[in-house]
Amino acid sequence: MISLTLTILFTVSLFIFFKEFEKRNINTHQAITFNYLTASIIAILLYGNSICLTDIVNTSWIYPTIALGVFFVVMFNIMAKTTQQLGISIASIASKMSLVIPVIAALLFQRNINLSIYNYIGILLALIAIFLTFKKKQKTQKSLKIAIFLFFGAGILDSFLDYIREKHLESINDFNLFIILIFFIAFFTGFVIIIIKRNKISFKNIIGGVLLGIPNYFSIYFVLLSLESLGGAVVFPVLNIGVVLISTIISYLVYKENLNKENWFGIVLACVSIFLLLSF
Repeated sequence: MISLTLTILFTVSLFIFFKEFEKRNINTHQAITFNYLTASIIAILLYGNSICLTDIVNTSWIYPTIALGVFFVVMFNIMAKTTQQLGISIASIASKMSLVIPVIAALLFQRNINLSIYNYIGILLALIAIFLTFKKKQKTQKSLKIAIFLFFGAGILDSFLDYIREKHLESINDFNLFIILIFFIAFFTGFVIIIIKRNKISFKNIIGGVLLGIPNYFSIYFVLLSLESLGGAVVFPVLNIGVVLISTIISYLVYKENLNKENWFGIVLACVSIFLLLSF
């Protein structure tokens, strides 16, 4: 349970970092870019073995990993903007409730998957929860579009990751190399964007990225340890519900984010739907 608790805390800290970047006038894209460099360096150091580029290039997952690395940068920026424009609570809901998309994708494309009545109820409650949680005053309606992009983008990303894991990653060595490569591709993509835009790189943006990269990597590291010891049936419901609840509490108490009764009801429904989707 220690690994699972750390996973929740590290994941929640990502949203807090995005909120603090806005307050401290840190360039979010630059910080995200150097966050991926930091995460890739940590991954290489913990991997411990020598890395042969030829072996990576000849893998079956090289091209989809490159595409995912680019997509990682896009989605992390969207998650940051959602957090900064709409708050931690909506960003956490949008990213964690996106699990309904892989569930629906599995139902549509994997014929050997049979969902229970609880799963179908969970899908329905998830859609209602998203509507209620995203329901804000009229002045924020345009900003809500980015949360919708986050919801669908995160769902597509999770589906793609799950597909690569199931079809291409045959060993722990493959998985470690996959993580290293995807982080490095994400860094390279973000750095190219900085060069194209001719943005001046600030030292404080680099520091922000380094600080963000540490919890970003370890949120993945500890979830793997949790899955190994507890299994997905325990890890995913507790992780997603824990992130949603703790993020909401922090957003309300620390950042004074305004949540109406419908939003609170949506958050409760979101937690119930996560449990139904992943526990049966």
